[in-house]
Amino acid sequence: MHKLKMTVAAAAVALLLPGAALAQANKLVVGLPTTPPNVVHMPVLVALDLGLYKKYGVDVEPVQLEDGVKVFRAMLAGNIDVGMSPGSVTIIGRSNGAPVKDILANSNKFEASMIVRDNIKTMADLKGKRIGIQQPGGFADILSRSVLRAAKIDPKDVNFVTIASEDVPALVADQVDTAILHVEQEMLAKSKVPTLHAIARMWKLQPKTLYTPAAVTEKTIKEKPAALEAFVKANIEATRIMYTDKAKVMPILVKRTGYPEKIISDTYDFLVKNCIWDANSGLSPERVNFTAMLMTKVGNIKPGKTPKYEDVVDTQFAKKAIAELGEWKGPVCPSPAF
Repeated sequence: MHKLKMTVAAAAVALLLPGAALAQANKLVVGLPTTPPNVVHMPVLVALDLGLYKKYGVDVEPVQLEDGVKVFRAMLAGNIDVGMSPGSVTIIGRSNGAPVKDILANSNKFEASMIVRDNIKTMADLKGKRIGIQQPGGFADILSRSVLRAAKIDPKDVNFVTIASEDVPALVADQVDTAILHVEQEMLAKSKVPTLHAIARMWKLQPKTLYTPAAVTEKTIKEKPAALEAFVKANIEATRIMYTDKAKVMPILVKRTGYPEKIISDTYDFLVKNCIWDANSGLSPERVNFTAMLMTKVGNIKPGKTPKYEDVVDTQFAKKAIAELGEWKGPVCPSPAF
């Protein structure tokens, strides 16, 4: 009798395993680089809340981390399946032999700006000012130094001030003269201090830089191709809805970010006007190759180790999605698929 029970139990487990394996193959844990999420990174969450992942047969679980580098490391370690992390990080990783690829870039433009107080009229006025950063080598530090380079100002001629991860209060309270902000943060800061203004838009200062693609390991590509194809297709469709149906996406943006509706509405309009999202693959050779060469030029990639486009990008999933959905040509922000 005991032996019979064991046999029945073993048979039950055997029946369950294929379903469990299938469920695991159809699930993706996706890392987002900020918490709460910024509007620029919202295609993943819009696709989730509109049921597009379910529509295409993939179960997506978003995980919000503190920054894109942590997302990339978690993806590389196998703790998450897809990492929405800086394009430069994937490219540097490939140059060091990391088995990773970018498969999509809905947020391909460098959405961030240096916002300054009214004592700064031009970039030349940054000399001697208090530059707000979170930590040396962090997001705000790197971008602030990019602005200083464009202004031909030696970093030694400014005062770097370490502030909390939330830049808005420090800028509003006049603890710093500058802050690197996402658009909704900028809108919120300006609602409190109307004289604050942008001195540099990163997507204009570095128009060809690849911003936040979806990075995956080659292991995930091999083990979960159907799930990745569904993920890419859902994200492309979500981005197109974001461009064409503000009323549908606004409640999601407000709920997910926690910002006032007026701030999010103004942010949405600004991002659409500036064509921040790419509704095709976002992985043009020009953008990827430029970023690779830039990382080599500034010393983040060793000479002779600059990866080629095909080393960094796997286009198979986006090509299949665009073949089904059609290439996006408008009504706004037309762009080539690849």
